Amino acid sequence: MKNNLTRLTDSVSAIKTDFLFKTRLLPTHVFVLETKNGLILFDTGSPGSGKMIVESLKEAGFDPGSIRAICLSHWHRDHAGSLGEITGLVKPASGVDIFIGRPDLPLLTAQRPRILRFHPFLNIPVRHRPGRLPSPSNSRLIPLDSAGYATLDRKYGIKAIPTPGHTPGHTAYLHRETGSLFSGCALSLLNRDIVGMVPIFHDRKEQIRSGQRLAELDFRYLFPVHMFLRTDEIPLAKRLPCTGKKGIMARLMGNHLFFRYGEHAE
Repeated sequence: MKNNLTRLTDSVSAIKTDFLFKTRLLPTHVFVLETKNGLILFDTGSPGSGKMIVESLKEAGFDPGSIRAICLSHWHRDHAGSLGEITGLVKPASGVDIFIGRPDLPLLTAQRPRILRFHPFLNIPVRHRPGRLPSPSNSRLIPLDSAGYATLDRKYGIKAIPTPGHTPGHTAYLHRETGSLFSGCALSLLNRDIVGMVPIFHDRKEQIRSGQRLAELDFRYLFPVHMFLRTDEIPLAKRLPCTGKKGIMARLMGNHLFFRYGEHAE
């Protein structure tokens, strides 16, 4: 099996998985964070990715049994799809902590399809299912309420940042020690330089507000789930405003742009 893991920084790696319908035209990344308390995964890819993720960890020299937590950005199938597969395969000595935004937890556990909206002007309905739930024998679903925030920060040094809009409970995660922001779908690299937002949403206005808050946040590295990846630092001084007219593809897709990567501002 091909090793799909790529090291991004000293402590963060990415595993490239299929998007929905077994395509990689829009890559979906599962991020692996190494901590002194074990491995933490951010999202789990689409259904059927679990075995590949576990084997990629092994081939890269990681012990999948050391996975201590999984931080879900939201309930969508391309993010929570292999949740049950991964926890079932690794069978850790102690159960895996699974964190998810409180408003998204019932959407995941209900296991029913929901209607999303695509494109801010066309509002095209898209039917979407969550992934298979993990077994309670090897995992704990922890809603990100005040107690969940405190547990995640105390045990793993990670700040959960509510970023609703893409889904009601969408959540981004900031690893305090390394300044790594795992943005889920709240921020995406639309090409190798432009940071913006994909046009799939629950509440578009709220989605834009959440993305803007993240774009103005003090972090060092940006790790979005979909499309492109970069390994260089992007502190506030290197974020250049997106000025001028949008390109034709951005207009057609309804993408919202926040900033682009640039050199240190004088």
